[in-house]
Amino acid sequence: MKNKFINPFITSGYLSPDYFCDREEETKRILGAVNSGRNLTLISLRRVGKTGLLKHSKYHLEQSKSPAAVIYIDLLPTLNANDLLNALSTALVRVKRDEKNFLEKVLTILGSLRPKITYDSLTGQPAIELKVESQSDIQSGLGSIMHIIAKIKRKLVIMFDEFQQIGQYPEKNIEQILRTIIQAYPGIPFIFSGSSKHMLENMFLSAGRPFYQSSELMYLENISSHSYKEYINRKFSVSGSHIDPEALGEIFNWTRLHTYYVQYVCNLLYESGSAKIDTFAVHEVFRRVLEQFEPLYVSYRNLIPGHQFRLLQAIADQDGIGKPTSGAFIIRYNLTSASSVAASLKALNDKEMIIYNQNKWFVYDVFFSRWLAYHYRAN
Repeated sequence: MKNKFINPFITSGYLSPDYFCDREEETKRILGAVNSGRNLTLISLRRVGKTGLLKHSKYHLEQSKSPAAVIYIDLLPTLNANDLLNALSTALVRVKRDEKNFLEKVLTILGSLRPKITYDSLTGQPAIELKVESQSDIQSGLGSIMHIIAKIKRKLVIMFDEFQQIGQYPEKNIEQILRTIIQAYPGIPFIFSGSSKHMLENMFLSAGRPFYQSSELMYLENISSHSYKEYINRKFSVSGSHIDPEALGEIFNWTRLHTYYVQYVCNLLYESGSAKIDTFAVHEVFRRVLEQFEPLYVSYRNLIPGHQFRLLQAIADQDGIGKPTSGAFIIRYNLTSASSVAASLKALNDKEMIIYNQNKWFVYDVFFSRWLAYHYRAN
């Protein structure tokens, strides 16, 4: 019987292994690195399931025979070193929230940074806000937090998600500061992850950078169609539904097999409660998705310069292009010149509107790409 409360196709967050598809080998590799004390850097495109894999690994580490204390920090919302300190200290407090007087201990140790307690308006969980005024505050603050973490009497793991964000901080020496402090705790494995392949490879593979060769690199690819087929069939079967193989093929093609987009489409199909899901039902969901996100995509059209938007249309219509400056492509889509295409390509790449993957340029957001192709198909 269908669970009335949980749609098995999760589109955000992490619930449990029951709602997680495959990634068995990837999970083993992460757990192996942690248990052997190695640092690991996980790199993938956005929305392929990187954060879900981190939280899946976190679950297994916390549920093991010797449970680990896993401190997970999402750096995407952070803009500077002060935000990093706030995020790290808050994650620490939440891991140890059941220990009596722990919050007071942290506030005392970080007293020089004038800590203030706030509470998340949605979860009610405590958060810490610190005040950084100098480089020495950054270094001493990070050092103090790591000193507190190191005193936790359990196996420790620290996960920095979207780690490339530190490269955007105004503090130019934050990599050096962070690396120096991390080196002082060789017994704590760190998992770094991010969606900017170029930035992370520069951080960890460039000889002149502080994190050079400090971590093994792991690249996360799409879940295989075979594994996803088994998972989707099983979840629909439990609910008393059946999905046609042709319908699954349509979903995999339309979503490029990217985890978030597959999950989103299947979430809507599951919600329908249909006993049989065929290609007609799938196409109806595709239409619903495009209508749902249309206000957002129309706003993109109003914000992006005309030539750049036409290039997005052309790339979407081709569903990926290897040589966007070729004469045939420019003529077909009326894109003016190779130099203007090259300039627009760079601008769109800087905005992360497009991505170069498997020797082709794609519109990064798959749903946006499908919307563009549907509305602006070349004659």
